[in-house]
Amino acid sequence: MSIRGIDVSDYQPNVNWQAVARDGITFSFVKSTEGATFVAQSFARNWAAMKAAGIQRGAYHFFQPASSIQGQIDLFLKTVKLEAGDLPPVLDMETTGGLSVDQLCDRAAIWLEAVEKATLMRPIIYTYPAFWDNLGTKRFADYPLWIAHYTNAEEPWVPGGWKTWTFWQYSDSGSVSGVSGNVDTNIFESVREGAISYKVADIQRELRIKGFYQGAMDGKFGATTTAALISFQKSQGLNPDGIAGLKIWAALMRKSPKVVVPPPAPTPVPQPTPTPISDVRLTQIFSSYQAKASQDTALIWLQSQVPPSVLGAFAQKWRATTLPQDSNLRLIDVGKFYRGLAQQDQALDWLQKQISPAIITEFAQKWRSQSIVTNSPIRLIDACKFYRAAPQQNQALDWLEGRISPAILSEFFRRWQNASRL
Repeated sequence: MSIRGIDVSDYQPNVNWQAVARDGITFSFVKSTEGATFVAQSFARNWAAMKAAGIQRGAYHFFQPASSIQGQIDLFLKTVKLEAGDLPPVLDMETTGGLSVDQLCDRAAIWLEAVEKATLMRPIIYTYPAFWDNLGTKRFADYPLWIAHYTNAEEPWVPGGWKTWTFWQYSDSGSVSGVSGNVDTNIFESVREGAISYKVADIQRELRIKGFYQGAMDGKFGATTTAALISFQKSQGLNPDGIAGLKIWAALMRKSPKVVVPPPAPTPVPQPTPTPISDVRLTQIFSSYQAKASQDTALIWLQSQVPPSVLGAFAQKWRATTLPQDSNLRLIDVGKFYRGLAQQDQALDWLQKQISPAIITEFAQKWRSQSIVTNSPIRLIDACKFYRAAPQQNQALDWLEGRISPAILSEFFRRWQNASRL
């Protein structure tokens, strides 16, 4: 079951949280701090009003890697006072600040460890696929993931290292009562008996840490997991319904020295890693195509693994939607022309069924193993300042445009238009 939530900042200055709650929103994250000095003007008001409206609340810190780490830790802990029932703290990671990947991760680790120690809650990491895949790191995969991925796919793209997502920000243009204009919208998926997923394995792990579960760590939500969860719910004074909803998840994330431990059970036999509900989807992969050299290399490799007869049949299905009949179809061209249309998704789903899971898995690994882009010697802001419509400037801009995906260009244009209206 999907639990609906939003996240807000100073861009939504006057939120009516009672109206938000009446619209079916049950949780929200709010920006609290950024760097070592900035506190959101709307935070204190939102923080109190969310609690009054019965909305489960969380606070996020926008990480500035090059700023004082201790300053960022102190500012967040001074500003945000978490209470029982609140969601874990969030570290919003969207920029390198000009640092190397190792420097970025080392400094983020200091924040994460210090805040976890102070709050007794394991922080959540917020990011988006293109940024994290570009880092090429698998550090922090043991932290809960809040992923921002705007797609028509059934699941978001989970970047390298993580096996699943905890929160999914699926849109930045949602409409919710009590909020003027667009707002980021999110979901949290609760799980119950019968589910099989990495999320279930995470619940089993947390129940075991707290002493309530001694069964197999197999990602299968069976009667043993249900019984353990109900025991934990009763110990916390929560509704013992056996469903791992958001309140239960938040309670599991909170460390506590006072835990009711049931009688010990025999040591379980080690079990294999749980099988995810679904494999990597080609539609997910192609929706994140950005014409990067590493992505093109992965697509060329995949094309070499598919029999010509299968590629020919796929070409016929794909050409019926976007490409002329006499064109030579390459998977790189599929990435360039992919727009998330129903016919395109059907063609890609058909192709996926013709390829072995092992090849799909290796392809996804190659796709995710992207090289780090070095810092550019020029900023686009500076290019705009010195633009004089000179022929060589126009040629350079045309060249750049040809290497940016249509999706990124569309999003840039939307943001440019919004800025022009201010």
